Amino acid sequence: MSRGVRFSVEMQTWIYQAHRVADISESRVILRMLQIAREDLAAFDDIGLRTVLREPWQNIRKLPALSRRMQKRSHGRLSAILATRLTVADKNAVKELAKKRRTTMSSVHRQLLQGTIAKGSA
Repeated sequence: MSRGVRFSVEMQTWIYQAHRVADISESRVILRMLQIAREDLAAFDDIGLRTVLREPWQNIRKLPALSRRMQKRSHGRLSAILATRLTVADKNAVKELAKKRRTTMSSVHRQLLQGTIAKGSA
């Protein structure tokens, strides 16, 4: 069954970047995102699921159960890719900086490291 879905420009950009990084189709990126979301939402009962799906995202991501699952998932991935340990606040700051510069978190991390190394050797 095929369904038409509208994505924000920001989400479209992220999906495109993920498709390029993973070298898989954009449809497979979206499918994987849905599988991950389904795992994260499986812990909620009907009332919790209704709340998660209806309330604004800014409020929902503060729910302890959901934020723990997202934090666990994102921290493991971040430390594996960047080989550094960042707090969630640091990770969010890097993510915001990447959005402002319209680049990836890896690129921001690399630029920051190169700047630090350049200062240290000067």
